Amino acid sequence: MSEELISPTKAAEIAGCHDDTIRRAIEAGFLAAQRVGRNWIIKREDVEAWIEAGRPNRRRKSSHNEEEA
Repeated sequence: MSEELISPTKAAEIAGCHDDTIRRAIEAGFLAAQRVGRNWIIKREDVEAWIEAGRPNRRRKSSHNEEEA
């Protein structure tokens, strides 16, 4: 059984988000992808797992905790 490989655009359609959200998730390490030339390819199962995890796309630093301390 072969894996379905998809583009960031297709991943965004599946996840119901913007292409930039997919790219941020890849850059932050939340979504596994491989670079092929100038393009990214993503396993559909990785997109589905990312969606189940709540679609995190960037690491956020909370400045509220530092200000309150």
